[in-house]
Amino acid sequence: MKLDLKANFNFNKVKIDQISSAWLNMVANHINLSIQEGLKKGVDINGKKFEHGSEFTRKSVQDGHSHKQPLVRSGRMGETRILRASRKKLSFKINSGIKKSKARWNLEYKGSKSSGTRKSSKVNYGALHNQPGGYKTHSDSMIPNKSVPRREWFGIPKPMLPNGSQWKKFALQYNLTFQRFLTTAMKKFG
Repeated sequence: MKLDLKANFNFNKVKIDQISSAWLNMVANHINLSIQEGLKKGVDINGKKFEHGSEFTRKSVQDGHSHKQPLVRSGRMGETRILRASRKKLSFKINSGIKKSKARWNLEYKGSKSSGTRKSSKVNYGALHNQPGGYKTHSDSMIPNKSVPRREWFGIPKPMLPNGSQWKKFALQYNLTFQRFLTTAMKKFG
């Protein structure tokens, strides 16, 4: 009797991809949480405090409340979204959810009122803050032709970059999980 086996499916590949996608999703969650905490604490992805808000930040009123801290007025900067890794796609992406056209603010500054919709330009306000050198406000904006400093709020925090303290912890965790998979004996069925 002759028995030919043809492998058309690799269980190891499936398990490795499953471990890898789970690990990538843990990394994505950690980076996303770091972005959220940085906004709340007023710290950029490099661990530096944001430059203080200008007169506009301090004196403008939104929904009856003034805000002293930059980038947290409407809460929309923190509306990030993770496109998760899967077994078939071993990568993730974190998007800032700021490029929306619906009204964001009920803002008042020196008697002027604005809803801040940006309907015509659909500018991603968060991306403007990440530009090297900051940005300058438009001539027809509520605060025309003002320079706004760079606040690097969105990106991979320094500790999560390769060889950073948090990166090393995640890499060790991945290595231990992978080693456990390789050394686990096959189960007997039947």
